[in-house]
Amino acid sequence: MPSHDAPSTDVPDDDASAAARRSATPPERAADPGAPDGPPTDADRERLVARLADAGWSADALRDAAARGRLVLLATETRLRDERTLTTAELAARCDVDAELLEQALLASGLMPGDPSAREWGPADEPIARLVGGLDRVGLSRDSIVDLARVLGENGARIGAASITGLAAGVSREGDTELTLADRIDATLDPVDAHLGDALGAIVRRSAVSQLSGVELAEDQVADGRLTGAWPMTIGFADVVGFTRLGERDGAERLDDVATALAAYAGASLTGAVRLVKTIGDAVMLAGPRPDEVVATLLALLRRSAADDDLPPLRAGAATGSAVPRGGDWFGPAVNRASRVCGAARPDSLLVDDATRRALPEASVASRSIGRVRLKGVGAVPLHRVRSPDERRGR
Repeated sequence: MPSHDAPSTDVPDDDASAAARRSATPPERAADPGAPDGPPTDADRERLVARLADAGWSADALRDAAARGRLVLLATETRLRDERTLTTAELAARCDVDAELLEQALLASGLMPGDPSAREWGPADEPIARLVGGLDRVGLSRDSIVDLARVLGENGARIGAASITGLAAGVSREGDTELTLADRIDATLDPVDAHLGDALGAIVRRSAVSQLSGVELAEDQVADGRLTGAWPMTIGFADVVGFTRLGERDGAERLDDVATALAAYAGASLTGAVRLVKTIGDAVMLAGPRPDEVVATLLALLRRSAADDDLPPLRAGAATGSAVPRGGDWFGPAVNRASRVCGAARPDSLLVDDATRRALPEASVASRSIGRVRLKGVGAVPLHRVRSPDERRGR
């Protein structure tokens, strides 16, 4: 019989298939096969369970899935799950990769099984190992390979979640049964299977080209081999005012709507080499090598949010200084300071620190000093409220 956790590659015999179907159908229908047809959902569940049983899922797995409301997801898992016959060591040997390095990369990515001897890998997983091995052979440091694996794993998990929960939410319709929803999700997986991998590759390439336009290497950095470490960078934050109270009052779905709108407006506001580093529920973090572009992005974001009557007010802050890139994120004094500056801003306003203000062309913004403000963990620092030139002229 197939295991509880995964379908077997063997089709169950007729008796086993019938047992699996009986185990997951509603008790009143299983007890009286000659009864008139029940609600459509019962008949559709029987057909879905029969399909899953024929695909190799055991009676125990189907019973458990039915009890936990996971039959639809089991159908999706059947489509996505591939052959798994290799241990981690066997995958490394097959792809000519150092086994220890591959294990470190898989651990960092969150994909490593708890038992290294488990047969959790198959042919579809070979590109992961071949990427690790290829980067190792061209001389990339092992720390850099592991960092890249961590970033790929974190973002891959988000993409995977969006591909399943997001697609399921997007295709669900009022009146759906488990079978009709499973069929519709299955149909959406056709373009995902065909194009997601290539689309992700294109997105990564375009993003890399965009980021390269903002990188400037000094001759001594190249000569000394110190392309890592701290970089001069302007960091920006924007967050939703009263986000916690909003959630307590209106619930989680309202928070999701607000967070989605914030991320969309932030992406639409990006200027020049500014990058949206991450979204953090009620906040977005931006980074860019040029202070004027980060400030322009934050001002555009504030304008967009203010024009949306359904979005609570935002506040924003920016700081310029040293920051260290790591795994697609940024760390350091400029990041901490920018977060605190944002927290000191009023609704619908942008505050910047002295270093950022000094770097802004006079004609690009209107600014006013608000004096020294005590920031937690930073101390009292001079801050400036910044507006766009149009606001300065009263338009």
